[in-house]
Amino acid sequence: MKKTRPSLLLNSLSQAGVRVLGSACALVLTWLIARRSVAELGVFRTLFVYFLMCEFIPLLGMQMFLFCEISLHPDKIKKYTLHALIFALIISVATAGVLCALALSGGYSEGIRHGLYIVAAGLPATAASIVGLSVLVGAGQATRFSLIQGIETLVRTGIGIVLILSGWGVLSAIAAMVVTRWGVLFGYWHAIKPLFNDEPWHFDGAFFRGFLRHVPTFAGITLLSLVTRFAAQTMLPWILNDSAAGQFAAAFAFIDLTLLVPTALTTNLMPVLSRKAHEPPPALTEACRQGIKVMATGVLPVCAIVATISRPMFAAVLPGHASYAVSARVLEIIIWTCCLQAVDQVLSSAAIARGRQDLDLRTVLIAAVGLVVLLAICIPFFGVMGAAIGVLGGTALLVCTRFVLIGPLVPGLQPFELLWRPTLAAVAAMAAATAAAQLHWLAGAVAGGLVYLAVLAGLGGFAQRERQGLLNLLQPKHT
Repeated sequence: MKKTRPSLLLNSLSQAGVRVLGSACALVLTWLIARRSVAELGVFRTLFVYFLMCEFIPLLGMQMFLFCEISLHPDKIKKYTLHALIFALIISVATAGVLCALALSGGYSEGIRHGLYIVAAGLPATAASIVGLSVLVGAGQATRFSLIQGIETLVRTGIGIVLILSGWGVLSAIAAMVVTRWGVLFGYWHAIKPLFNDEPWHFDGAFFRGFLRHVPTFAGITLLSLVTRFAAQTMLPWILNDSAAGQFAAAFAFIDLTLLVPTALTTNLMPVLSRKAHEPPPALTEACRQGIKVMATGVLPVCAIVATISRPMFAAVLPGHASYAVSARVLEIIIWTCCLQAVDQVLSSAAIARGRQDLDLRTVLIAAVGLVVLLAICIPFFGVMGAAIGVLGGTALLVCTRFVLIGPLVPGLQPFELLWRPTLAAVAAMAAATAAAQLHWLAGAVAGGLVYLAVLAGLGGFAQRERQGLLNLLQPKHT
């Protein structure tokens, strides 16, 4: 009997939908802290960045490997789970030691130093959680993973909001995240337990050594990717102060929200690309083309509209807080990294699907070095705006390098053909948003969105051929 895989669209939208709801709550928490103090926002956001980084470190990027292997070998789920968990727990303990040493180094303020100890306490739970989500995604159960992660986000931000409104400091909100992470382990265990067969749990030394052989490349990619994503937020309070970190954080919160859907799509696209990589070459190229088109069509209008309305939006959301005027200017620059990052995620996934992690590693290495150099030069001279310039420049370097090194693996991408329609429509959306924002920033957002859809339709963006190409990627497949 044939089984129907959950569609890429369903998995992605369910995962993104729950996380968008949770992120909306997180924005409320960020807003509450921002109203209290820009320095407190800097402390909170810097610690939250370390919390997010710790979601990637325990497996050192091997979740991508697990996505592919479990998708191709579902009969070995139990074996992959056990050995991945052992590895992740070892790395999490080592990482906790690094965070404690960083806290003792004295480079950060007292608030950030104390918060690092709290984040370190949650690392073993994070290790187990990342293994659980890897198993669920690889087994095609991303909808369950999104539900668990969404509930976790809602609970931890809800508790954080209550604590902040009750007068507690930002460290209490960080502590709530760690406690919630420990509690959510029961949800992951309940979700993955039915996937296991009846064979006993058994440590296989040879299997574990085979697992470890893949670690160096994935670890390099992961650690360097964390640099490209989070270097600015962690460097600002070190080089400048907590207030500068808060000004940057107020703008960067919109980046996280904008990338929720692209990240969810990429997570579920990875198993699809893995299967396409084992088919004739045109299959992978076409999947990547449609993936990039989906990313660009969805993210470009958001970037265009947010860049246009950022100043009146900040003035309305945080009235009387002159410290955040620079945040609006920062957002005008860094919001464009969202489109670049969305396209980059597809190309990176294609390289991994083809087994060319070495090219992915070289790409991220070049970008990470370039970003750190840019930040080290720009921040001392231009302050918070220097961080924005460095982030945009580093992201552009990443995508350009990606096309040069990984482009030959998927010949025939033709990015101009994929991007010209949404680009022209985004330009029209900016013009409409600029005019309407004179009345209200929300009017600018609505006008920009409507004009974007109208222009995209006029350029043939919703023609039968375009719709069919996307359906070939997003519709359920029968195996």
